[in-house]
Amino acid sequence: MARRRPDGKAEATRRRVLDTALALLRERGLEGTTMRAIAREAGLSLGAAYYHFPSKESIVLAWYEEQQAEHATRSRAAFAQGGDLRARLAAVYHGKLDLIAGERALLGALFHTVAAPDHPLSVFAATTLPVRSRAIAIFAEALDGEALPADLSTLLAPSLWLLLLGCLLYFLHDASPEQRRTRRLVDDTLDLVVPLIRLAALPGMGPVRGKLLLLLARADLIASPAI
Repeated sequence: MARRRPDGKAEATRRRVLDTALALLRERGLEGTTMRAIAREAGLSLGAAYYHFPSKESIVLAWYEEQQAEHATRSRAAFAQGGDLRARLAAVYHGKLDLIAGERALLGALFHTVAAPDHPLSVFAATTLPVRSRAIAIFAEALDGEALPADLSTLLAPSLWLLLLGCLLYFLHDASPEQRRTRRLVDDTLDLVVPLIRLAALPGMGPVRGKLLLLLARADLIASPAI
């Protein structure tokens, strides 16, 4: 049986719903945006909007997924150009800032959901796990080829992602021209972090790495390490 081709019209309608919703979210925030308003602005029936997205939260998740996919593409393109660990990590961090530079208003409107423990858009929610996992995986790719102990590699990817979250929070509050303070913070942090990674790779640092792995496991950021 021949495989069914994607419906171009349906995809175009889905795109219209998504773009319309994002415009409203930038203007009104999550609480001030309704599926009814999204459908009306998109020139669709409410049922048609719900056909493509069951909720406004699912629209935000779709945007998160698009952003993460684009970030992965840009990061891998930078990795393909070579460079040392410092350059690869800089590509991930600065690439993320480049990607969201024009979306500070939208991210600011969504910010309260990031820290809300029970919100489906929370950064640690089960619903955001796929996006979170792919974000962490990009850091694992940046570490590929480095002569690192296995436990350190396991430790580093989620730790570097957590560091990125901190940088993004600072970025949203950075009032300097073109958020230059955040860019400088990233570079200064990487100048510190990369030598610390080399230090952490030393054989004598095994017990410290074990404690840090346990810390992340207890926070459910990684699987529990084998004891």
